[in-house]
Amino acid sequence: MIRLLWCLILIELHVDANLKNCPGTNVKFEKVLGLRPPNASNPVLLYQLEKGTPLRPITSECIAKCHSDDECASFVLYYSEFRCYWFKNDIKGAEESENIIDEDTAWFIKVCFKKVDCGKLWTFERIPGAVLIGNNTKTLPRPLTRTDCQQHCLNETEFLCRSVKYKILSNNYLSSTEILGTCTLSNADRHLLPNSYRVSGYDEEYFENQCWNNRTVERQVRIIDFENEFCAYEEYENVTLSHSDILFEKRTKDECQHLCEEFTNFVCRGFSIINNVCWLHSEDSKIHGPKILKENAKSTYYEKARCLNISVSCTETYMTIQYVPEIKFFGKVYMQGFSENPQCYATGQGKFTVISLKLPLLASKCGIIKAAGNLNRTLLSGTAVIQYNSIIQTQGDRIIKVGCIFGNDSKILIGTGVKISSSSPNHGSMLLNNSTFSTRSPEVEMRVLDLNTHEEVSDSQIGQELELVIEFKSKNSTYDIWASHLVAMTEKSEESIFLLDDRGCPTNLNIFPPLEKVITATSRQLVAAFQAFKFASSPFVRFSVLIQFCPNDCPPVNCDHNIASYGRRKREIVSHSIQTINGTTIVKLNRSEFERMSGLVNEMPLEYVMIVRDPKFVSDRLVFGDNKILVAGYDYTTNEVCLDYSLVIGLIVTWILIQICFVLGCIMLVKRYKRYYQHECTKQSLEELHKNFGIGFSNLENRRVHWADNDNIL
Repeated sequence: MIRLLWCLILIELHVDANLKNCPGTNVKFEKVLGLRPPNASNPVLLYQLEKGTPLRPITSECIAKCHSDDECASFVLYYSEFRCYWFKNDIKGAEESENIIDEDTAWFIKVCFKKVDCGKLWTFERIPGAVLIGNNTKTLPRPLTRTDCQQHCLNETEFLCRSVKYKILSNNYLSSTEILGTCTLSNADRHLLPNSYRVSGYDEEYFENQCWNNRTVERQVRIIDFENEFCAYEEYENVTLSHSDILFEKRTKDECQHLCEEFTNFVCRGFSIINNVCWLHSEDSKIHGPKILKENAKSTYYEKARCLNISVSCTETYMTIQYVPEIKFFGKVYMQGFSENPQCYATGQGKFTVISLKLPLLASKCGIIKAAGNLNRTLLSGTAVIQYNSIIQTQGDRIIKVGCIFGNDSKILIGTGVKISSSSPNHGSMLLNNSTFSTRSPEVEMRVLDLNTHEEVSDSQIGQELELVIEFKSKNSTYDIWASHLVAMTEKSEESIFLLDDRGCPTNLNIFPPLEKVITATSRQLVAAFQAFKFASSPFVRFSVLIQFCPNDCPPVNCDHNIASYGRRKREIVSHSIQTINGTTIVKLNRSEFERMSGLVNEMPLEYVMIVRDPKFVSDRLVFGDNKILVAGYDYTTNEVCLDYSLVIGLIVTWILIQICFVLGCIMLVKRYKRYYQHECTKQSLEELHKNFGIGFSNLENRRVHWADNDNIL
């Protein structure tokens, strides 16, 4: 009992030191995404919707109630349940290792910041297990707590601190003291550089400053215009984002978009329209991937997309697309479905270097389609893809609808945003290593798992968080494994990209990280978390890697930038046989070779084939004034032409009328045939009857009769 009271006193003192001595105006919230405390932390109900109340977001109510209660140190918002629970004690140190991964929640923690008032409901968003590669503008010299690190970002005056990279020191989880880690400030964030944002281990955290766009840096010569940072929207049909923060009744799409752009209580990342109800979201689908989107046939979800410095110009014979990247760009700009046609793509040359793609209009090449409308107007349009890597597609790539409308003496340029939808599941194949000899050979398996569910996947879509696992299953083994020469390629190896070089070092951290070793009682694993990517020419991605064995432990290789990876240092290929059984490749080491492993470094190849789905493009109708163009777009994935809504309704009504006329004609024909059939049957029956009595119809005919008075009477 005394021990329990002492613990409560320590907790109370800790809360006093951090929050109770903080002025009320300095108490802010930090929003943690995808992580929550365990139920053993004794949560108490803070707020929930009453029974019979229409469903609506409760983010503002939960924040207000916790902010007004001095004992509330944090609370967890359950989006799908429309309720929140609060916690009295602040969870620090060793207790954090018991936190639970939950993507349906948001954890709001009270923090004390000095001289910060940007009007936001929360000041920072913290995403555990994520990192922004590169763009380290300023690294602070000593370890700091999370709050101190965030305070430095808020106080920075030399540049606009948009985000923070925080790496927890390895010995912190073993103590009950407050977490310490290295703090790196950046003038970029995941929205400015989407291709540099990727998943990582949970010892790394990504902080995003929600107040940076409320400040200007006077020392900068160039004044940054924040109003036009986001000017386009990605459209997701028949889905909504499961995390909503506020709603507005009876709003059109344009009104809802205006509310999202002008909202100040939090940074609005997107909105959904459901039966003329506007739902605003402070998150987007890039954090947890496409699985955060919930199917809803009555909803359309619009997500903010950064402005692209793109211009479109048209002449009578050419359409020219010009792109000026604001970051280092060595990828390619091409028309969807024509990534390998030299006439249909252009490659990047670096930062602020103009990329010009000139497309012929009259030859109907590069996916340019032509549609004629009323008032002598003609639409020439296509779909352009901005691919940041020259070989593979990633989640940060953009799909842009471009075109021109020629009408009389004027031309109208088209350039709308990205349209993405989910994909259906499928199956891939896996290559295993096994042996049928009496002496047990090493059993090595390569799998790709969903990072959150840890279930094996062979079908995914671009941007999905995955984990590549190479597992060496051998109980009581004295051997270890390394991996190198990891290559991703298409199904028939037409295109390929190195992920790990001959040393086992990553070639591009934006695409694939170094391998980390995990040792358990029954196996040794090499793991790496990455985001799904694909090649433009094929949905199949085939991973090929060389596995090598060494006695005892394989030391890591020191790669550039202080990166350690479990690759290899020297090579010696052993003999092995490869068989294909039912589409699965089996790699067998010769028994004599495996028995020599104690003195040699041996290699064996492994492969894994999976499908990565391409984002599906869904185009809007193109409307000019009060007149609508019949052909509104083209879907390259299904080779379908999108039609105007009124035209579709007209075609359906016409088809129904034709069917009704056909049915009525059949009914009339059947009735007429029935009357004719009855008449013929009656006639035949009378003939048979007269024949039976020796008379026929001829006896009933008119004839002359001669009377005695010689008068001829008919």
